[in-house]
Amino acid sequence: MNEQKIRDTEVQRKDFKNKTFSEYLAQADTDIRDRYESIKSFIEALGDDVQTNVVKFYVAFKRIKNFACVEIRPQNKHILVYVKINPESITLEPGFTRDVRGIGHFGTGDLEITLRSDDDLGRAKDLILKSYEAN
Repeated sequence: MNEQKIRDTEVQRKDFKNKTFSEYLAQADTDIRDRYESIKSFIEALGDDVQTNVVKFYVAFKRIKNFACVEIRPQNKHILVYVKINPESITLEPGFTRDVRGIGHFGTGDLEITLRSDDDLGRAKDLILKSYEAN
């Protein structure tokens, strides 16, 4: 295989692994899209000072600084929300909340919340509100 074909193949692999937020949203099923719209509406309704910024791989919600960042994972059928809450200040629930201080991820925040259902969305609202109020 010549060098150009190798580079083209590497670029194709890289592009495949790094879909944008908008591409993931477009390929997500109706449940995921509806859940994203619900969480987005909730966050934007927290106050007139909330700004929404869609960046390449996630959506950032901020006042002066980011207080919540949202990623969509349609392949796993869940949404990840990162909030600025000290993970030591809450009781972590396996499969729902996770300390990501030492783990690289897109967006800002030390606490990861995994939303797999509308029940998870309801439980996450208190944590998102706490992050909003602290910012």
